[in-house]
Amino acid sequence: MKARTALSIQRDVIFAIFLREMNARFSRYTFGNVWIILEPLVMIGMFMLLFGLRGRGEFGFVEPPVFVYTAFLPFRLLWNSTMRSNLRAAGAVRGLMGFRQVKLFDVYLARSVVEGGVFLVSMTVVGGLLWWWGFDVLPNDFLLVLSYCILFWLFAISFGILASVVSRFSPEITKLINLMTMPLLFLSAVFFPMTFVPKEFHSIMAKNPILHAMELIREAWFVQYTSPVADVGYLGAWVLGLMTLAISGYRLSWQRMSQR
Repeated sequence: MKARTALSIQRDVIFAIFLREMNARFSRYTFGNVWIILEPLVMIGMFMLLFGLRGRGEFGFVEPPVFVYTAFLPFRLLWNSTMRSNLRAAGAVRGLMGFRQVKLFDVYLARSVVEGGVFLVSMTVVGGLLWWWGFDVLPNDFLLVLSYCILFWLFAISFGILASVVSRFSPEITKLINLMTMPLLFLSAVFFPMTFVPKEFHSIMAKNPILHAMELIREAWFVQYTSPVADVGYLGAWVLGLMTLAISGYRLSWQRMSQR
């Protein structure tokens, strides 16, 4: 029998972990996998009631439900869920570390793919429902939106892996990240465009790379919107830096992390 290559073994390991993560994430809910759709619908519905349903309102260039749809789901699923999933990876799958074929990095990859898939399914279904209700949800430049979402996803993966590495030596980092979640909703311009923010605050808020991701996605989605601060080079530099630190930190400490 032909010997299997290391790449084929890793591919099968990642796929097995992927199936395990999907089952673990959704089988405990009464609605099962339907909760993938219900969760963002419930959340976005709450904000639709707050901002209104029809009319361009205070946003000026788009109806409030579409604005919330294009901002809240990327922040909630691409950033928050992906980052937290990788942050908790080492502790959540400690039992798998007994299998010599399984590496912690495989778990990071599988969890990231799960979160990316959930995001795509949620955006497609929720967008389809909004379109059925009469809202114009089609992006102005689909490929550009997808590119920015992938960049944002890589940012969340890198941050989550780096935070996971650091948390094994300093557990306080998890509490700090929990405290960051709510302020980041407002500091990242999730519920308002940066054109509403006074110019004197632009340079301060623009230090936040998540804000650039939100503004870039918004700018590519709506032809009428031009962000005063969005910089893909700045976000790309953050992704490259975090990815380098995350991979370096993992390479130096993966054995210790797997044993704890």
